[in-house]
Amino acid sequence: MSNTTISPQTRRQVERFLDFSVHVGGLQEDDVLALLREQGITTLEALVGKVLTAPRSAAPVGVDPIRALARSPQAGPVRHRPPSMAVVLDGVEHDPQDLSRYDGRPLTFIYGARELVALTDDTALNGALWAASQLRGAQTATGDPRPPTQGEVQMFEHVDYGGDWFWLGARQAYNDLTGVHHGPFHAHDWNDEISSLGGTNCTVRYYEHINFGGSSILIAPNTDVPTLVPSGWNDRISSVWNVG
Repeated sequence: MSNTTISPQTRRQVERFLDFSVHVGGLQEDDVLALLREQGITTLEALVGKVLTAPRSAAPVGVDPIRALARSPQAGPVRHRPPSMAVVLDGVEHDPQDLSRYDGRPLTFIYGARELVALTDDTALNGALWAASQLRGAQTATGDPRPPTQGEVQMFEHVDYGGDWFWLGARQAYNDLTGVHHGPFHAHDWNDEISSLGGTNCTVRYYEHINFGGSSILIAPNTDVPTLVPSGWNDRISSVWNVG
């Protein structure tokens, strides 16, 4: 019998793949075996080789609030999808189709279960977010005895919290979801893939383009979003900042 030893790193990579069927739910042993055969994998050695050569996801980064709140150069066109819910733009209720009049101009949305609030000027909102981040930093610096928030937001591939998912911790960000992979062998990325969100005790801001560009939508603390379809933000998110 072979006495081959698998390194901890190799073992962890294999375990991550084997966990995939549980991670997304609903897959059976035959599904996993069929997937392996499609990839030309029929031996344990081939499986290990495939897993170890799969692309690695970019790690989340810390965020300077001033940079994140500044308007980034446009990384792509700004086209507003009409939501299927009420829209209050700068304090006035509008027909959702009216948002097309603002194509080319980034808007900031605040999510609500029954309506979207949209702002053409988010200066005051950004000031409040910046002040809140400074207060949290001051509390940490002065030795606040309370533990820091563990507010990881959970993002899902499908509506109603279905499919694959990933986490992002408080006061961290992914500035480019094309570099964050998912699925077996990391064959896909998370750009324009998010369809539902699990609530956290943090404010989270999502952007339609990479590097915090284009329009954005804020989700308040402790807000579950079982579907982003009514808001017009389904499969639209390219970067995310967990404000904390």
